Amino acid sequence: MDNCCKTAKKICYETHGNTAAYLLYAHARICSIIRKSGRDIEEVKRNGKIVLDHEDERALGLHLLQFPEVFEEACTNLLPNLLCENTFTIWLKSTKQFYSNCQVVWSPEETSRLLLCEATAIVMRKYFYLLGIQPVYKL
Repeated sequence: MDNCCKTAKKICYETHGNTAAYLLYAHARICSIIRKSGRDIEEVKRNGKIVLDHEDERALGLHLLQFPEVFEEACTNLLPNLLCENTFTIWLKSTKQFYSNCQVVWSPEETSRLLLCEATAIVMRKYFYLLGIQPVYKL
């Protein structure tokens, strides 16, 4: 196998960084947190509300709100890579900041944080759909 094929194969199966495999893992992890709570997320969505008191909650929430702008820029300027980059940034903000500093399950803020996790998963699925990637819910 020549070096080009070896490199392509390595990138394809890379599980860290800005790769489809890594982003799919990220989505599955978010879904796992929601499942771990044991709560019916549809009921939480009907009865709960998001409160962004912690700075890392606000940072993630504000980044999720950028979806329409990123989508428009990617379409207008024919830059699908912006969709990939923004999906990766969402994961970085959620893992490096939100999940590290804000306990989700069994916390007083569980309802709000579960809703933020669900919003993150929904936005990631929108990006996946636009990129032609089938989301993974469980590993």
